[in-house]
Amino acid sequence: MSFREKHLWVAIIAGLAVWGAYAWRFGERVLAGGLKQADFAADMGGLFILGLVAVVVLEAGLTALAMLTTSKAERRARDEREGMATLQASHVSLMLLIGLLVTVSAVAYGVGFWGGVRPEGLARWMIPGNGLVLVANAVLGCIMLSELARWALSLALLKRGR
Repeated sequence: MSFREKHLWVAIIAGLAVWGAYAWRFGERVLAGGLKQADFAADMGGLFILGLVAVVVLEAGLTALAMLTTSKAERRARDEREGMATLQASHVSLMLLIGLLVTVSAVAYGVGFWGGVRPEGLARWMIPGNGLVLVANAVLGCIMLSELARWALSLALLKRGR
């Protein structure tokens, strides 16, 4: 396995582990009525910062392990197939990200439109500031899904190109 493939696996494992755990906890809090609680934004913000630190530490550690198991010449080598795989995967990832963000925007617009007609409806579900936390996490989810698709497609294209 090339260093590039190892590094893609590192990104997938770290991203799924850290942001998967974050999403799980976020979902638990939302389902438990967290959107009505004043401390929701602060708690999720702290967990988000912890997630950022954890993903950096985990990726650094796993990348160091990948470097130790790959020769220096192999780490530097980058052939045409890697460039093409990365380019194709990035294009698909960008299209996915655009589609996901348009969907989140449409849902947010719809909720805002119908919530504006009946403001007491939204007030039953959440504190207004927590709505922003909800939207921010939806955008974070879009980014992570897009990146996971890019990493997985890059891996698949590299394997196919052998």
